[in-house]
Amino acid sequence: MPKTTPQKKPAFYIGSLNQWTLCSFLIVTLPLIFAVFYTVNEVGNFTEKSQETLFKVVHETESTRIIIERLNSMERNIRQIQLFGKPVFYNLFQQNRQKFLDQMASFNHQKIAKQFRNQLLLLEQNEKSLYISILAKLEDKSSNLTQEDLNGYDKLTRQAKKLLMEGENRVTMEVNNLSVNAKKFTIDLIFLAGISLFLAIILALLFVHLLLRPIKDITVAIRTIGDKGFSHAISIRGPKDLQQLGEQLEWLRIKLGSLEKEKQQFIRNVSHELKTPLATLKEGADLLSDNVVGELNTEQQEIIQLMKISNITINDLVENLLEYQRSISTKIVFNCSTFKLETLVNRITSEYELLLRSKNISLDKKLKSTQINADYEKLKIIISNIFSNALKFSPPGGSIRLTLSAYNNVITLIIEDQGPGISKDIEQLIYKDFYRGNDTSSWKIKDSGLGLTLVRYYLNAHHGSIKLLPQCKKYKGARFSIYLPQKQDIA
Repeated sequence: MPKTTPQKKPAFYIGSLNQWTLCSFLIVTLPLIFAVFYTVNEVGNFTEKSQETLFKVVHETESTRIIIERLNSMERNIRQIQLFGKPVFYNLFQQNRQKFLDQMASFNHQKIAKQFRNQLLLLEQNEKSLYISILAKLEDKSSNLTQEDLNGYDKLTRQAKKLLMEGENRVTMEVNNLSVNAKKFTIDLIFLAGISLFLAIILALLFVHLLLRPIKDITVAIRTIGDKGFSHAISIRGPKDLQQLGEQLEWLRIKLGSLEKEKQQFIRNVSHELKTPLATLKEGADLLSDNVVGELNTEQQEIIQLMKISNITINDLVENLLEYQRSISTKIVFNCSTFKLETLVNRITSEYELLLRSKNISLDKKLKSTQINADYEKLKIIISNIFSNALKFSPPGGSIRLTLSAYNNVITLIIEDQGPGISKDIEQLIYKDFYRGNDTSSWKIKDSGLGLTLVRYYLNAHHGSIKLLPQCKKYKGARFSIYLPQKQDIA
């Protein structure tokens, strides 16, 4: 059973995927919410300040206009008093002056510029001096108002108009200032919106990464199970839902590891149990073939030959099962040596001489003398499996061609048969464990589906490869090309 490591508990409690999504959404929207509230607050303050400024300046201007009107009324009343006498227009003069003073007093409750206030005080003092002078002459019946007295209000009016002009200039200035501030405020808001959007995107990418990381870990864990087996424990950190999924995957890994161990144990037991009776059958068939128990007739000899063929086939199946079990349960140990590869090929074909004669299959060998540094037994398994498949699927009376060559320190061995071939739809499946495809051969004993699995496994270990070639005119069956480096150091 594969070793397991206890899963680490998260340093802090992590909620479900829904809670993570909601929390990340809220955090991502925080910069935007802040930008919205800041904008609303600043726009309100800006609007309020603008209204206050404009109202104050406009109010000062309107108040100055009223002061001018009162000064004009007072001047008119004085002229009327001079023409028509005191009793009729004196009260109107006093009323207009009181309204003038009230209007001047209203400025005391307002926040106005210091220069403007000083000019108002000067205007008020000049009016007071003129009023005292005129009032004294009106009380003294022997004195009459002079033209200078009448012109005094004209001077006050000009002074007030000057204030009015300055007020109108201030209105224009304040409007221009507000326009400049509005542009600056707009730029600041655009900058704030950009910063908020940038932070929101950064936070969004961060949370997407945090949410996708456990999903990627699950994907990697599943791929690891498929590629490297069941020895690596699975531990998923993230939302509670994905942690639970990781726990289920860990349970599945342990379960599959246990089943894999049981399968290997079964293969090992069955293979070894078959070895003894196979050896007994082979020995018995050899004894019968040698006429040890008496002379055999022709029919009996044919039966003995069939027994020997079947024994060879079953022995190959058992050898493949044992080799497969060793390859996946232990690390490959190489025993490299330098030998002639054509000698190994000839030895393998000679071992299948009986099977070749039984199907009347001829061999077309084109083997160039080639030396290789590799594991002799592993290459024997590779070539034997490809050749036995070619023999299995070749029709009676057919031919198998073997071509061996070397170029640029790369050895190429091509094994071709005249069988039904391999269709495109199963071309990538033939190397999978226990895959046998659509077996249409005449063999009574089916293979284990492990031959090509071992072939590619040992070729990869030798830094070699195998390729399925397209059909040719004479050999329309399976055409396998094996590529091996001629010299290498295998770890």
